[in-house]
Formats: sequence, structure tokens, C-alpha cells
Amino acid sequence: MKILTVSLLILLSLAFAACGGGKTEVVGTTWQWQAFQDTAGINDVSVPNPENYTLTLNEDGTASIKADCNQVIWSYELNESQLTFDTMGPSTLAMCPEGSLDQLFLERMGNTVSFVIEDGKLYLNLFADAGNLEFQSK
Repeated sequence: MKILTVSLLILLSLAFAACGGGKTEVVGTTWQWQAFQDTAGINDVSVPNPENYTLTLNEDGTASIKADCNQVIWSYELNESQLTFDTMGPSTLAMCPEGSLDQLFLERMGNTVSFVIEDGKLYLNLFADAGNLEFQSK
């Protein structure tokens, strides 16, 4: 009986560790923006050049963002599955070429309230269920 109890405790510990693992892998990974999924399905966006739109949540609480021709540093707050950005960080102010999604990317990301990692993809959920930003790790 004692062996069964110890085995059960070990299995539960591993299960809890596995559940928390997805949340920690969001930090330190460079994510490439793939798509925006509008909740209403009206304004969906597929990103033609994901390598130009990246997000890295650094251990120090800063977010390194590449928004096409601009580099941005924001701070972020992460609490379990809640994720919010302080958008008042330094940024280059280059005028990106016509057709760039830089402003849309930054605007939508600034409205993030939570995240989920599913099937190796990061989904940033926007305020008021306005949609999701989909990312793939680089």
C-alpha cells in the first residue's frame, strides 16, 4: 500500500509539472506571428512574412518585438495564463513599406489579456474576446 501511495504521489507531481511547463516555455522563445483570427471571422489576417513579426518574452520582464521594419521593447506582466503588455516602451519609428502589418500587429498585441500554448503554437487572446494572434516558435 505504501508503494502504491508513493507511486501515485510521483505520478501526480509529474502531471502537475507537465501542466505548468507550457506556461514557462512562452518565456525565452522567439515567436513568429502567423495569423490574426477575428472572433467574428470578418477581419482574419494571414501573415505573408512571419519572420518580420516576432515576439520574445525575456526573463527580465521585457518583450523584444520586431514589427516589420521597427524594433520595439515593451514590458510585460505574466501571471499564470494572464499576459498583458505595457506599450509605453522605446521603439524605432521607421516608416515601413506600404502593405506592412506593423501597426495592426502592435495594436492587437497591445490588447492582449491572456495566452494559451496549444499544439506548439502560442495564441494571444485579446481584450473583449476580439480575436487571437497566432504564433509559431522560430
